[in-house]
Amino acid sequence: MFNDQQGINPMNQPYQAPEASLGAGSEETYQPKLFQTSGRLGRARYFVYVMALTMITYFAMGLVMAVGFGSASPGSGPGGLFIGLMLLVMAPVGIFTTVMSIIYGIRRLNDLNMSGWMILLMFVPIANFVIAIMLLFVPGSKVANKYGPKPAPNGNGVIVALVVLLLLFVGGFVGMGAMVGSMSQGMNSPGMYQMDGY
Repeated sequence: MFNDQQGINPMNQPYQAPEASLGAGSEETYQPKLFQTSGRLGRARYFVYVMALTMITYFAMGLVMAVGFGSASPGSGPGGLFIGLMLLVMAPVGIFTTVMSIIYGIRRLNDLNMSGWMILLMFVPIANFVIAIMLLFVPGSKVANKYGPKPAPNGNGVIVALVVLLLLFVGGFVGMGAMVGSMSQGMNSPGMYQMDGY
């Protein structure tokens, strides 16, 4: 009963329910970037990005300490040059890493379909621990939510970076524990308290 001359086709009805387009829209993704300030952020990328900021901070601190102590004269403290370098380098680095960490936290909360204003709980004792656990371990929305499409699947680079950073993170804690243990054993050894001539 369809009139082909008027262009009416049973396979292309203008009043047909758009079921197929809804399913396709839910699969939309986007590719997150390290210095992006908007969009959602998954767990793996959140950890990698925050750890990358932490390593940038440690690198800058180590560089400043190496220059400061290297320029100090023998028998004297690092002096004003060290303090000046510390302020000159670490202040902007600290501000940058703090701002980006907050942005990453907001993007991660958006991935959980939660308001970015909840990042303020990071400054509240006990609540900050709960929020940190959520950001690291709770999976985000599996489809597009009110904050945008879901992030694209993690590539090989993200996965390799995650494994390397986790190994460095765990290795750092093990090394720190071993160093503290050896220092405490050295302080408790009997020779530590013996003085020559007494």
